Amino acid sequence: MADYPDWVLLHKKKGTYINKVGDKYYLYAAHSERIPGTKRVRRVCDGYLGRITQEDGLIPPKPKVSTPVINYEFGLSSLIISLCANIHKGFLKNFRNYGDFIMAASILTYIFGFYSSELLKYSWVSLHFPHMEIPSKLTLPQKSAIERGERMITDTMNNTFSSEIGTVKALFSLVTLVSVNNKLYCSQIPDAINGIILKYQLEWREQIWLK
Repeated sequence: MADYPDWVLLHKKKGTYINKVGDKYYLYAAHSERIPGTKRVRRVCDGYLGRITQEDGLIPPKPKVSTPVINYEFGLSSLIISLCANIHKGFLKNFRNYGDFIMAASILTYIFGFYSSELLKYSWVSLHFPHMEIPSKLTLPQKSAIERGERMITDTMNNTFSSEIGTVKALFSLVTLVSVNNKLYCSQIPDAINGIILKYQLEWREQIWLK
């Protein structure tokens, strides 16, 4: 064994080894395996355990994921946004500051059957409308507008996809956005969606990296 300082060896336990790089010391987990066909044994690294310093002892590695992982509903809501721009424009005209909210609530009602602040929090619409103003209490005109918006979205989707509407909703619902370390990643897009995009000449892909 190399001649390491006592403050380094203090952290050397069974199943670990120390690697010195320059004047720095690093601790790794390891096990031994016999090399097939020989009597020789090799060391196999099982993972990095941290850096050893005289002042702080063993400093564990920082976790690769340092923030909560958030999964956002994305595929279906972004498809609706791309197909229903005129509905959104109407809400912006009639409800001014709350137009984005009415559209978002209509989309969520279409997808889930109801709207809630929790659904909004974990849907792409909250990212697509980052400056959306949310009323503290829904007025009757706002409630009626959300119901009307859900009906108009239903009509648009049914008229666009006809008998394939069930397949389209199921496939696009599989596509999510995942926030890891405050960066957004799109989940893998099912191959069948590409066929739908071509068949109906959708501009949906342009929606993916807007945010």
